[in-house]
Amino acid sequence: MANSTNIPLSRNNFDEFWLENVSPLNYKKLSHKPLQEKANSRNAVAPYITQAIIDHHLNRRRIADWLNELDHNKTASEIVKNLPRDDRTRKGNFGEVIASEHLRQKHGYLMPVFKLRYRDSHNMPMRGEDIVAFVLTPQRKISKVCIGEAKTLSRFASRTVLDAHNRLKNSYHPCPETLSMLANILYEIGNKKLGSEIDRISRLLARKDVPTENWIFLITGNKPRNPFEEIEKLEDIIEPLVCVDLQLPNLKVFVDDLFDNPKP
Repeated sequence: MANSTNIPLSRNNFDEFWLENVSPLNYKKLSHKPLQEKANSRNAVAPYITQAIIDHHLNRRRIADWLNELDHNKTASEIVKNLPRDDRTRKGNFGEVIASEHLRQKHGYLMPVFKLRYRDSHNMPMRGEDIVAFVLTPQRKISKVCIGEAKTLSRFASRTVLDAHNRLKNSYHPCPETLSMLANILYEIGNKKLGSEIDRISRLLARKDVPTENWIFLITGNKPRNPFEEIEKLEDIIEPLVCVDLQLPNLKVFVDDLFDNPKP
């Protein structure tokens, strides 16, 4: 399978093979960027989505060590043990991975740390903001910060969308709490330069002196008629706000298959 430029499908470009933009609704207070699956694309991209899910949860060097010690099937079993079994956590993590990869692959954001690797328990939701990503200058300075909330629901619920918006608004009092965790991780893995840059940006964000973008990603098993209507009704919304919705039929079956059948 190839795209119009004949670049082969891979773990780092599956978004363009799988998802396409559709006509937005006429919202006034937010930027609406709805998506849909391309026809007959799911089976082709599923192995690469699985690779991304594994990558967001587990360090590849750890998997390589398992492969050196164990056979392929036993390594796959170890991966499954370290992925969530709880249905709600699976859906939540799936949404974070898909949203993160869309920002990376489609919009060019940098995500220096896959924070799901640092969760307290593989069956518990991750604390802090769902998504934190950056735009870097050629001099490796952060020029924009992206904060996102990802929600994955079998059936749409407007309350969940409002909760996502409230979480984004509360992230700036004084700045997203996840930034400190990211800086600590970067220092510990030896990337002092970017860790220090995140600390600098944290201070600027508290004074609202750095450009930001706020995203809500909504993935549902059914098709909501007007997914962001309740946000549009609010008098005071966070700006700028980009809202993405994606319907995935047979959502639970799809998510369970991705988590239950990893390929190391």
